Amino acid sequence: MRQTRVMSELPPRTVVLRDHSDENGTRHLRAVRNTSGDITLEGHDLGKGVSDVFGPGITEYEWAHQIAASDAARLLTALGGGPGDDVLDLLPTGPSANIYGLLRTHGIPYTATFSRHGS
Repeated sequence: MRQTRVMSELPPRTVVLRDHSDENGTRHLRAVRNTSGDITLEGHDLGKGVSDVFGPGITEYEWAHQIAASDAARLLTALGGGPGDDVLDLLPTGPSANIYGLLRTHGIPYTATFSRHGS
């Protein structure tokens, strides 16, 4: 029988959601859960793909967005998880993983805690 745990009682953990390289550059995204149960999405993109979005000369973009522990349970439900499941195990992974679309679709808020673009 699975043991039900409150999100904030789960240990800190990091999961790589995307680590992809192609002709447009590199795209990296990971989810980090802290001891309070907050989940931070940390991303770093480099290359032509960044320039395509932000304009010529801008080849790097880094960001961190936080999902509060109080919203992590909603995210778990949106991903089809239940008691005893770890939300980090259910997050979409791979080159086309779209965690932000999932958050928007289910009305799960996140806060930008860091964003930087440059060359």
